[in-house]
Amino acid sequence: MSFLEMKNVSLGFGPYDNRTEVLKDINLSVKENEFVAIIGFSGAGKSTLISLLAGLTQPDKGQVTIGGKVIKEPSPRLGIMFQNYSLLPWLTVYENIELAVRQALPKLKGKELVEHVERYVGMVSLTPALKKTPAELSGGMRQRASLARTLAMQPEVLLLDEPLSALDALTRANIQDEIIRIWENDKRTVVMITNDVEEALFMADRIIPLTIGPEATLADPFLVEIDRPRNRAEVNNNDTYKKLKLDVTNYLIGLNDETKKSKAKIEIEMPDVQPLDLSKPLSKNVQV
Repeated sequence: MSFLEMKNVSLGFGPYDNRTEVLKDINLSVKENEFVAIIGFSGAGKSTLISLLAGLTQPDKGQVTIGGKVIKEPSPRLGIMFQNYSLLPWLTVYENIELAVRQALPKLKGKELVEHVERYVGMVSLTPALKKTPAELSGGMRQRASLARTLAMQPEVLLLDEPLSALDALTRANIQDEIIRIWENDKRTVVMITNDVEEALFMADRIIPLTIGPEATLADPFLVEIDRPRNRAEVNNNDTYKKLKLDVTNYLIGLNDETKKSKAKIEIEMPDVQPLDLSKPLSKNVQV
């Protein structure tokens, strides 16, 4: 049964006479505790899609629902982790997480609050950095703190908007492992935005490509039928993994090739208009 849904969702930006339709007729159905990866090229509208799921943006058409209820605004039920770690620089790791928890879970007080924050800091292996500010942390540690903050709010849905894209390969792999370990132990519904095929295959249950915009939409999903828990070394030698990696990559390449052909066709069909030479006298019939 679907838990998080987008039904015929469309969204555009700009004035009526110069409008860009970013997403068109988006339909997405995510089961409770399922891990879904939305994959696509930069500029396709992936972050716009995650903003719609988070209630940060409202669609022009269609609706987004969680548990059958329309998402009209941001909610503690929906936790989002952005590309930027977005920590308050004057607060420590503990204080950043505590601030979020106080807003999302106001009933937690005193010792119970402290234990709750420290539990989630420990989940992401940041206990030694509990009293450090973001300036004293590496990029990977900041993202761990951001993840702990989001998880500590105990959202029903975790939305990941390419949070690891700016990290080096080794740090990225380590945090991927942390996210999967936490998800397997403390089940949540997860929708992850990424442009990395290997990341999507290693982490998700389903991979859904987002076509190239304008008017981007979701294509048919690829099922990742690889047993969990997934070992990174073993997965790379898995025949299902190899085939899926090839299939998803070829599909994305095909999307890109079709877009290039469409643009080339438009350029060919455009009339050859010569620029107006303003250094010469204008004809009486020419208006500027």
